[in-house]
Amino acid sequence: MINSSVIEININEKALENEIIKQINNKIEEFDKNKLFYSLDDLVRITTFSKGHIMNTFFNDYRFKKIRKRVGRKWVFPLKETNDFLKIWISEQPNS
Repeated sequence: MINSSVIEININEKALENEIIKQINNKIEEFDKNKLFYSLDDLVRITTFSKGHIMNTFFNDYRFKKIRKRVGRKWVFPLKETNDFLKIWISEQPNS
């Protein structure tokens, strides 16, 4: 007698994708908790703006100039102060 068992697995691909994205975001947040500074690349990631757009919009804002620091050839931005500034800055932008 031949035993031919069939196992069928159904995967909700959208739910799986959402769970993967959730886990990635959790890891990013966990990683950010251990950081003291953002880099310019971090600002690109968290704002979804290009470097050029950042430079043309808020980089030279007098309030942001007080926050940003140049260390050698690299710009660094303290996390809390940067997050606070970005929340204020975005609330000031006109809805168009």
